[in-house]
Amino acid sequence: MTDNSITYHEIDFLLPAQKFSIQFSYISQRGLPFIREYVLRLVHVAPMSKHQIAQFFGLSKREADEVISDLVDRSEITLAMDGRLTLTEKSKSYFPGMGQAPLLSITKESSANLWFDLATFCCFSNQNISDKWRAGVSLKVDESKAAISEKLAEKNFQLQFNQILDRNYLSLINDNTATESPSVYTVKTVKKLRTSLLRLKTSFQMDIDGNPLERNDFSELIDSQFVHELIATELYKSASSSNLVSLLKAMNVVGDTETLKLFDSQSNAFNPNYINDLRLLEEHSNSGRHTFLGPIYSSENWITLQKFLAPIIKKRRDSKEDSGYKPFLWLAPSDKFWGKSERLVSSLSDVISNSTTKTKTLYKPNIYLPINGADDIRTCREWEREFPEYKDYLKGIKEGFLDGNVEILLIEDELAVVSYHFSQPELLPVTLPVGFISTNHSFIAHIGQLVTQYLNDASAFDKPNDCGFISELVKRR
Repeated sequence: MTDNSITYHEIDFLLPAQKFSIQFSYISQRGLPFIREYVLRLVHVAPMSKHQIAQFFGLSKREADEVISDLVDRSEITLAMDGRLTLTEKSKSYFPGMGQAPLLSITKESSANLWFDLATFCCFSNQNISDKWRAGVSLKVDESKAAISEKLAEKNFQLQFNQILDRNYLSLINDNTATESPSVYTVKTVKKLRTSLLRLKTSFQMDIDGNPLERNDFSELIDSQFVHELIATELYKSASSSNLVSLLKAMNVVGDTETLKLFDSQSNAFNPNYINDLRLLEEHSNSGRHTFLGPIYSSENWITLQKFLAPIIKKRRDSKEDSGYKPFLWLAPSDKFWGKSERLVSSLSDVISNSTTKTKTLYKPNIYLPINGADDIRTCREWEREFPEYKDYLKGIKEGFLDGNVEILLIEDELAVVSYHFSQPELLPVTLPVGFISTNHSFIAHIGQLVTQYLNDASAFDKPNDCGFISELVKRR
């Protein structure tokens, strides 16, 4: 959060990209040795005799002969019919203009392995390359471009050559003697090496009045405009209807009267102005509550949550009591933008790695992910693909807990996290997660009852809301 902008969501967008091996030659221009340059500059002004050149530079006859012979051997000066020395066509090309220093063009061979995205064919560095097509929103690109990607990479390599140089992507071109930036002479071969994706980490921000701000361009790309258009298309496809009425009902069920104050009573729009005031009240009231904005797994919010978790984990590590049977529940919402960030994968890793020590189990992680029922194998497989390394902890929950708009993290008797996923598509392009962390024991017990009651209920005969481990559901088919 800054004085003028507030981040309310963080989403990764996955842009298809390919790596190419490019063999090319380039032209480098450099200055000439001192005597050679100034003899040519002198003759460029006007033809001169050998004697005049020797006098001008204070050279002996032998020294003048050596200089002139060298320039003749290089086909840079020639003897005119009147006996004076003049420039050749070759050396005339060295001069950009009258009175300017001559520049010698040299053609060199080089090669590079470069990445280009398949939407705009911008060249980018490999820092945000990933082979894992998960935890993000995939962007669709024109398949016809992918079919001729080598030709498009060749074309855009030439068009973007100066920018590619400026970004230091061509490490083999490092000519300290060059007086001008190199230029492409010819591209000899372009060979596709592999396909992967560029992960574009995107912050969604609003101003202090709750109005959305324009997204920043991507530093990875030379031109971001078309990619922003692709993102807008995907956001439109994933948009859901406004859910404020449902959230208000959920707040009532949860017993939360504070979060409601963040919504304008007239327009129903989210008003971030009150967040800091609410946090100050929470700090001074010792309520055991901390309000947050954005996904609970965002970097800032996750650091805050760890401060609440640290004493709980320490107490269990130091205690002789066996607490391994106690669950750490994480109920995901039915929000299409939930988990579309590598930050969630990192947060799940923290939850699971902190659940045990060398000698004991501190809690039992249960990650509940929304599915349409035990027979919704398609969604189960999608969740397995998203989090393959955590499949032993993934369980299915029948969609519908608090209308699917509320996310819960719960450690029995210790801590509860409630996050509401607010949707207002007419104003905000993505959902807005807002919620709080609580260590109030009566509130934690109340949330525990809500969660337990839902998990123990059934949507129909023999169709419990707690669908069991997703890996087991997949095995049945």
